[in-house]
Amino acid sequence: MRRLWVFGWLLLLGAPIALAACSHSAPPLRDDQIVQCLSPTRQPELAAAAAALDDRLSAAQGRIVTPTATLDPNRWAKENRAAFTRACQAMTYVAPPKPADGPLPTVVSILLPVLAGGLVALVSTEWRNASTVAVKHADDLGDAADAFLVAAREYRASRQAGRTPQAGPYEEAYEKLAAQLARVSRFRPGWRQVPEARRLLTERLTREQAHDGDIEPALTALAERLAGFDRALRRPWRPHPGVRRA
Repeated sequence: MRRLWVFGWLLLLGAPIALAACSHSAPPLRDDQIVQCLSPTRQPELAAAAAALDDRLSAAQGRIVTPTATLDPNRWAKENRAAFTRACQAMTYVAPPKPADGPLPTVVSILLPVLAGGLVALVSTEWRNASTVAVKHADDLGDAADAFLVAAREYRASRQAGRTPQAGPYEEAYEKLAAQLARVSRFRPGWRQVPEARRLLTERLTREQAHDGDIEPALTALAERLAGFDRALRRPWRPHPGVRRA
């Protein structure tokens, strides 16, 4: 029983080797190949092919010169069948036709450009839409920032001149700017400078603080940050590390 098991394994391992050897052995010549190779008009080609494949042979006037004799191709073919088969196959070799494309490569070749084009169109559309939304945020933030800075400085100027400033414009501009900063913060949650700007607005630039103290340093700092947000929103393809750091 053990011998049978070993024999089975040897047979299993040896089968691929035997098949490979068979696949690499030369196939038999067809009749049309034999006729072509031994025809008088092509015998010089056969002699040249035999000499090219075996350096012990040479070709002379359509005959095959061996180390011991000079033979015509017909006699040489009979006496050296394997060598003749090899030379004749080399002489009559024709490259196999290219196999036709199957349905899968054809489908892939059609769908791949379509999918690639669709992906490019999708990415470009999403990028354009995101850029449009970012520019809209920049416009709204710029309008709110301009209105607040004007209202805050007019309020401060009225206080310095001894006049009674109007609280309404200041409060309205303050609320609009705070709301717009909240929108930008939701739109760009990774921009840590936006919450810092809101904190600066709510902690140092309320109307009460404008009424009782000098808010100009805080206004200048806020204006610089708002200008940075505007540039970053209008140029989303560029890196803006300044708006990301807290």
